[in-house]
Amino acid sequence: MSGTPDHVALCYADDTELLGCGVPFLTDGLDRGDAVLLALDPPRAELVLAAVNRPDKVTVVSTDLQYVRPAVAIKSYSEMFAQLIDGGASAVRLLGEIPELALSTAWDVWARYEAAVTYAYDRFPLLSMCAYDTRTTPAWVLEDVAKTHSLVAHPGQGNLDNPGYVQPLSFLATTRPVVPYPIQAGPPAIELVDPTPAEARTAVTTLAAASLRPDDLDDLVVSVSEVVSNAIKYGKPPVTLTLWPGPHHAVVTIHDNGPGPTDPFAGLIPTPTPTGGGYGLWIAHQLCHHVALTRTPTSYTTRLTMGDPHHP
Repeated sequence: MSGTPDHVALCYADDTELLGCGVPFLTDGLDRGDAVLLALDPPRAELVLAAVNRPDKVTVVSTDLQYVRPAVAIKSYSEMFAQLIDGGASAVRLLGEIPELALSTAWDVWARYEAAVTYAYDRFPLLSMCAYDTRTTPAWVLEDVAKTHSLVAHPGQGNLDNPGYVQPLSFLATTRPVVPYPIQAGPPAIELVDPTPAEARTAVTTLAAASLRPDDLDDLVVSVSEVVSNAIKYGKPPVTLTLWPGPHHAVVTIHDNGPGPTDPFAGLIPTPTPTGGGYGLWIAHQLCHHVALTRTPTSYTTRLTMGDPHHP
């Protein structure tokens, strides 16, 4: 296996297809002496483990902990892979599945994750298989899955080249629509033009305090400060901050008239600068429950969400 990860899509219509592709994939890894990881929800994980002849050699990863947010998943998996390789594994094999809720509420950023995986993990001898249940996965998600995986699993045939694969840089260059939350249809609590980071922090601390738990509020304040600082430093004025606090969440947008980051992996993978910067958007992706990026020919908007905007 080369140092460039192979990225396999397993789109299954029933348990038979999941087992028909997933079990040989894991078994082959065990036969080769790879470190083998399984990150499926508990019922599916139990189903797969029952069909593997050496289940004790498979490391089960909690999907609830691993797939909290894409940037968190990349950081956590990178640390896990490095530890396994340092511990003597010659290669790593992973069968995983993004939780169903994320597919419907945050697919815009998880689609970026799927496109970025090959780049994010290119220093590891990794073969990963991403499972998607076609009975519950939205059609638009499956369309992106078909574009972001270089190989496709077929029962009885193995992993075949995917003719519909789109190179990550091309996929990430496409502007993805961001659907406004219902709360954004109403007037915001505040709109600040050209705020300083300190003014932005004060506004969020004051107006979102009743909407969020203290630790979530702190994380949102840090994220807003980082993104406003980026907009001031790299964007074009005016920089506009808009805040909508809700009963169980808060939504903040930071808009400027610049082109946005040139790095297609911005936010998912840190890109440190010689002066020690380059972490702002990555920090926001680590801390916020959802980060949406919108680009037009004349502007760039970052939307930060903390809490549950779908809570009644």
